[in-house]
Amino acid sequence: MRVLILGPQGSGKGTQAKRIAATHGVPHVSTGDILRDAVSQGSELGLRVAPILERGDLVPDDLMVELIRERLASEDRFVLDGFPRTSAQAEALDAMLDEIGKPLDTVILLEVSDEEAMRRLVGRAAAEGRRDDTDEAIANRLRLYHELTRPVVDRYRAAGELVEVDGEHTMDDVYAAIEAALVASGPVQ
Repeated sequence: MRVLILGPQGSGKGTQAKRIAATHGVPHVSTGDILRDAVSQGSELGLRVAPILERGDLVPDDLMVELIRERLASEDRFVLDGFPRTSAQAEALDAMLDEIGKPLDTVILLEVSDEEAMRRLVGRAAAEGRRDDTDEAIANRLRLYHELTRPVVDRYRAAGELVEVDGEHTMDDVYAAIEAALVASGPVQ
């Protein structure tokens, strides 16, 4: 099982990816978690990306591609969320997965409105004390999603690889729709 979850920030990608990973016993690869861990540890990567994350900007493609290449090279199965966010990243991901013989089985899009995403992210900022979830950073990330990530969604849709799930339902209903999509895409391992 090699699953990619796409959607705007606040769509529930991380929550649903963790659930898929736990149910199916596969690693959850979250670029957001990897980057936040690097920042909290004060690593070289963390020092480079901290100001980028605080502004709500995207980490440069070359850095993200290398980070993902390193992580996925050692995984036969995975649930990936938070990457790709640009067309260049999507092309690099597809080429990388081809090169290592690990193509995606399913690409899932969690659709939510900007208003719902904003509501969820503001709630998450209050609950978790996330410094990168300021109103300005959230608005910037949603703008960047529409500008840079929507073409990635369109790319997978045009290739017939995209399964769209309404992310505004309850977490359980969204997960049931994801599981149905996983079963429909082939044997769930």
